[in-house]
Amino acid sequence: MRLRRFWRMAPVVLVGLVGVAGCARPKPPASKPAPNLQPRLDAANALVRVGCFDCLTAALTEYDALRTFTGASPAIVDSATTGAIRAALLLELRERELGTTNDQYLAKARAYMTGRDDLSTAFASAFDAIDLVSWRVTDEREAGSPTQFAVIRRLNENRDSWKQLYRGKASDDEFWGYIWLTFACAAGETRNLTPSELEAPLPANRDAPLLAYKAAQCPGTRGIPDRQSAVDARRLADFQKTEPRFAEIDYYLGVGAMFRGELEEADALLRRALRWHQKWPAVTLMLASLAMTAEDFELALGYYDVTLELLPGYPQAMLGRVKTLSFTGKSEEAIKTVDQILEGRWNRGEAYYWRAWNNMQLTRNDQAWIDVEAAWKLYINAGVAKLAGMIAYRREQLDVARAKFEEGHRMDATDCELGFYLGLVNAEQRRWPPTADVFVETASCLQNAQKRMTEEMGQIQNSKASAERKARQIARREKLIRDADRMIATSWFNTAVACFNLSRKDDARQYAEKVSSDEQFGERAREILSRLEK
Repeated sequence: MRLRRFWRMAPVVLVGLVGVAGCARPKPPASKPAPNLQPRLDAANALVRVGCFDCLTAALTEYDALRTFTGASPAIVDSATTGAIRAALLLELRERELGTTNDQYLAKARAYMTGRDDLSTAFASAFDAIDLVSWRVTDEREAGSPTQFAVIRRLNENRDSWKQLYRGKASDDEFWGYIWLTFACAAGETRNLTPSELEAPLPANRDAPLLAYKAAQCPGTRGIPDRQSAVDARRLADFQKTEPRFAEIDYYLGVGAMFRGELEEADALLRRALRWHQKWPAVTLMLASLAMTAEDFELALGYYDVTLELLPGYPQAMLGRVKTLSFTGKSEEAIKTVDQILEGRWNRGEAYYWRAWNNMQLTRNDQAWIDVEAAWKLYINAGVAKLAGMIAYRREQLDVARAKFEEGHRMDATDCELGFYLGLVNAEQRRWPPTADVFVETASCLQNAQKRMTEEMGQIQNSKASAERKARQIARREKLIRDADRMIATSWFNTAVACFNLSRKDDARQYAEKVSSDEQFGERAREILSRLEK
């Protein structure tokens, strides 16, 4: 009996023992070691030292990640915040220098300083230097604003103290070295500095790619072989070979090629730059200009439209759009764009000119006259006078037309077409002495123009342009040469008529013989020759 009781009680004892064990305090889990974020911080700092645009954006992304990393030490967060401010300010400068769209890096830098008076104080002078750098594509609507005048005034008041400050801080690190170079370049200090003198304050960091890039990009440094190119293009090209991450250098090389007249090379470099960074109105505007030079108006229109997508209402692109629409026969659309320009205060004279030109193409001559008169008040030149004369001629106001053509001819005697129209009006009014004089001069002008166009065709044929572009440019010049042939024949015939009426028989015979076999004037020229024989 006792044995049985023992076994009946045993489970109770065991349960009690288990219960005692379950009440024991659990061991704390082993804590994970804090992550070592210093290598990532060092890598971000190294990217800033390189300083290419992509390097700076990558560094800023990493700094932001480190600042918000759970468990990051206060020292890492503090260093990452300082690094983020530097990267953001450098990106702000780079965007201004290149003329990209504004990604608000300046505002980001200020946001990093929120609640940190120590950082606001440390970087306050950097903001002063940044203010001196205007955007590469300066919107005329902002030019001459009170803000711009205030920047100039502050520079004049603080130039010496800022110069001393930035020179002194230039050797602190790559960031302050860049600020010194920014100040020296933007404030015109480089006019009297050689490249070596410019870099003298950077002894500890002058080999940093960031600073080597900026020194080569700085405009107007004394000692550069071609200071008109604004940057040391050769030095930048060599630098890019060793630091290919600086894709932004293609822009400067493209600008340099454009200044040298190497349009195909400029086009290729700028297109490559645009493939790298597509929100770049400085590049799209230059590509539009290159396309206009190459007489590829549809392509130019596309680039102007892209520019306007990036900078809505940008006056220079708006006016370029009007011209390309005009040259491609889209007069109604051109007039609509002109109307948009005239809602503002920029390029109004040219806008009135092109509205007059397009209204004339649409035979709205009365409206064209109103527009050209408005243009003349704001945009006085031979082209406007010529257009006014053409419109007056179509309105059968010969005295007005002649006065406009005479005024334009006085302003620009090299405009062969203007002289031709003046001769026509003189002939219609039977003003024989000026008819003869003007047409003789015009014929010579046209022959010289034909020689130039023939030379240009040879240059185009030997250029590196595409076959399609060569064919288009050559075809246009061939048409201009044919048009000049007809104007020359008209000039000679009218000179013969004028000389005949002035009883200058030898002159009349000379010019009539020039067109005696001409399909248009031959019969009448032979009649003049016949009458001269009597």
